[in-house]
Parts: sequence; C-alpha cells; structure tokens
Amino acid sequence: MTGLYIHIPFCKQKCKYCDFVSFSGMENLTEQYIDALENEARGFYGEKIDTVFIGGGTPTVLTAKQLKRLTDMCFDLFEISNEYEFTIEANPGTLDDDKISSALAGGINRISVGVQSFNDNELQQIGRIHNSETAYNTICHLKNMGFDNINIDLMTALPSQTEQSLMSTLQTAVSLPVKHISAYSLIIEEGTPIAKEYDAGMLDMPDEDTEHGMYAAAADVLKRNGFLQYEISNFAVNGFECRHNIKYWTAEKYIGLGAAAHSYDGANRYFNTSDIKAYLQGAPRETVVLTEQDRISEFIITGLRMISGIDENVFFKKFGKKIDRLYGAELNKFVSMGFMTYNGGRYALTPRGIDVSNSILCEFV
Repeated sequence: MTGLYIHIPFCKQKCKYCDFVSFSGMENLTEQYIDALENEARGFYGEKIDTVFIGGGTPTVLTAKQLKRLTDMCFDLFEISNEYEFTIEANPGTLDDDKISSALAGGINRISVGVQSFNDNELQQIGRIHNSETAYNTICHLKNMGFDNINIDLMTALPSQTEQSLMSTLQTAVSLPVKHISAYSLIIEEGTPIAKEYDAGMLDMPDEDTEHGMYAAAADVLKRNGFLQYEISNFAVNGFECRHNIKYWTAEKYIGLGAAAHSYDGANRYFNTSDIKAYLQGAPRETVVLTEQDRISEFIITGLRMISGIDENVFFKKFGKKIDRLYGAELNKFVSMGFMTYNGGRYALTPRGIDVSNSILCEFV
C-alpha cells in the first residue's frame, strides 16, 4: 500500500540548526492551511494507505480541534488499512492533555518526540524551547495517557557535547518507556543561525574522530538495551521499526500533502511549492520524471541506509537487471576493503562502511 505524509510547517520557535520548511509566528494561517490540505487530499480520494506520518515543523502547535480535523480528513478521504501505523511528530512544551487525547481518539498510534538531548546546556545551544525535565516528563505522560509506541529523536555531535554527556543522554533515553530511538548527527546547514555561529568560531564542536566515536558508542549502548539498529540512524525494539520511513528507504510509493511535501509513484517524483502562501492559493505540483538510472541510483543509495542492505533478487525483479552487472566493480571494491558485506545475496554496509557512507553512496549517483 501507499504511505501518506502530511507536512505542518508551523513552529513555536525555529531551532538554530533547522533548514526544514517551517515558520514561526504564522499560526494565524493554520485554519486556511488545513483547508488547503483537505482540498489537496481530495485529489487522492480512496487511495489505499497503510502508514500516515504527520511531520513538520511542529504539528503539535495545532489545537486539539485542528488535530481532529487532520485525523478525520485521513480516515474520511483515504482507505486506511486495518493494520495501519499513524505517526505524529511532537515537541516537548507543545503538548497538553486535550491534544494528546485528540490524537489518540483520532487514531494516531505512534508519536515521535523531538528531544535531541537531555542536557540543558546542549539544548540551549541549539535553540530548543524545552529543557531536559520537560522532555522527560512529556515522555512519561504520553505513556500514561495511552501511547505505547513512542519514538524520541536524539542528536550527536552537538556544540559542547562530549562522549560522557552523550552517554548520560542515552542512559536517560533507554530508561524511558520508548520503543524507538532515532540518533542523528548534527549537520550544519548553510544559512542557518548555527552556521553563522560556527563560521564566527563561536562553537565548540567535536572533531570528526570524536563524532565517529560518539556514533559507535551510541549504537553500542542502544544495542545493549534492546534497541536494534535497522537503519543508519534508527534503532528500535523488535517489531517497532518505523514502517512509514522504511517506505522511503525501500523506494515504495508515498503521497505528500502540504507545503514542500514530496510524492513518489514509483516512476516520477512530485514537489509542492515551499512558499506557504502560494500553497494556500493552490500552486500546482512540480513533476520530475525519473529516468531508469535515477530510480536505480535512488534505490541503491536509500537501500544501503538499511542495515539489512540490498537484496540482489529484489533489484532484479524491480529493474530486470543484475546489480553486479551494473555496479560489480564498485561493490567488489567496497567488499574487499571491508566497507560492505555480501551474504545470502545481500549487499550491506559494515560499521566501517557506515562511518564513510556518504563517500560510498556518492559512487552510485
């Protein structure tokens, strides 16, 4: 079945590192925006959906009534599978009991909380609106209110972060009632406030070796506490992997609604405008027709992010070509260098390969 992504571009405050399409101080547009989402969704009426992901921005800046409008829209306009996964992103400090109850009553069964760190100094340096106590209490309260499938997002390689402070954050994380943990390295994106601070020499950033050490230590701690790595940056208790995100990594179809949202139908990619006001006025989607080589490259690049790697038989069924006929030299090189394994017809990155994955994946573009 198809996945459904809904982008909510509103935030209480934009974080220093964020280059996503999101805006603070535009809450006056939320009702119009939901109207536009409903209008766009009608163009996909009756589509069979088994995963829904409401992301942002911060979806939980919406009111309880607005969240109900969103969930009603999904179940009214789409054919939702009985065995569905329905995720909403949330930030500590933007939730209350009415919103949590509205989400649960509306059929949302998975929540992803942007914690980033349980160290107050690190949170302050990246511009988060919450502190560690609020984050901790939010997770516990979500569990008490009825959420069983909870993810928390964490970040590594933060300004002033040490391996010791990261270990403290991880120990707090695994003590909480969560089933999934995403751990991403901070990427300093051009044009963000944190990039200006970095360029001015204002930040104490971990060096590359320290960053790699943090990643390896995090993966080890999570594994020892029952969180199995299934993708480069994602760890889950068995059976709680994020089904929606796996669609992206395995080149399955998905529909994207909202400003800046992308869609993929197996052959072409579609982009909505990033201009929120143009989106409200019904700006048309842009279509990018993918060549077969585009689709092959994307399949390999995203598939290698999965710890299980790429199945050569699946590749052949999808493209009618043998992967080793197209990329045998590259694959054999990385296997011989210890950056990949080849077992049971699957090519997968090793821990050493994950460390240099960006360089490896570039060779398949």
